[in-house]
Amino acid sequence: MRTTKTIMRLLAAGFAVSALLLLLVVGIGPRTGRYQTATVLTGSMRPAMPEGSVVLATPMAARDVRVGDVITYRIPVEDRRIVTHRVVEVVRDGDRPVVRTKGDANKDPDTWVAELTGATVWKVRVAVPKAGYLFEWLRRPQARQLLVFVVPLLLAFLLLRDIWRRTPDPVPVEVATASPVAGAVALVALLSLGAAARGRRG
Repeated sequence: MRTTKTIMRLLAAGFAVSALLLLLVVGIGPRTGRYQTATVLTGSMRPAMPEGSVVLATPMAARDVRVGDVITYRIPVEDRRIVTHRVVEVVRDGDRPVVRTKGDANKDPDTWVAELTGATVWKVRVAVPKAGYLFEWLRRPQARQLLVFVVPLLLAFLLLRDIWRRTPDPVPVEVATASPVAGAVALVALLSLGAAARGRRG
């Protein structure tokens, strides 16, 4: 029985550590300006970046944009949405380059050319397929209600149960309190992570 409890508490602690790492990478890291994350919402960049992927982009000098780079930028037409597409032509180089882009899964290039304003542009470095579905779920009102109301009640129940069932046998403090503490830490991390998640079109 004690072995089972120890395993469950270790799993809870592992979950808390994972949630904190996600919080650091997705919720806090982008605020430093060294990189940004986004969720791809369409399949235009298949197969490397299918819908639901989370991409990590870092800033680079706009004048360094080259054919083949995958960049995240605001299109100059329609609703001026933000897309993540591959550069297929540099129409004009320099500090304010003009580029033509294309989704890898699209038959034709985009119908517009875009002037990249600003000193830097966001270049995609890494894509994690399917990870965006978790962030999109965390943004839903139902998920936030679950995390805000149901999870704290469950943690309180587990804490009270541990207190009521406490035996005189010596139990290491860090093991005895791992479950509720880990759960509370994970809750805070996931709430912050859900607030920080952003969607981007591919």
